[in-house]
Amino acid sequence: MRSRVAVMAAVLGLCARPAWALCPNCLGQSSTLGAALRLVGVFLLVPPAIFFAAAIAIRKLSRATK
Repeated sequence: MRSRVAVMAAVLGLCARPAWALCPNCLGQSSTLGAALRLVGVFLLVPPAIFFAAAIAIRKLSRATK
């Protein structure tokens, strides 16, 4: 059973290789990130930052009330 899964994974990996060139970043062929991709990257960092800031604040507040 494991060998079948391994073979199928290898076949899918080899078949998917041409699809990698279809990503927008690869199509741009730019060595630097554009302004839009930088902005998207910043927005992707905002939710984890808010989560961790809230988690730290909750921990500090819960320790202060004990």
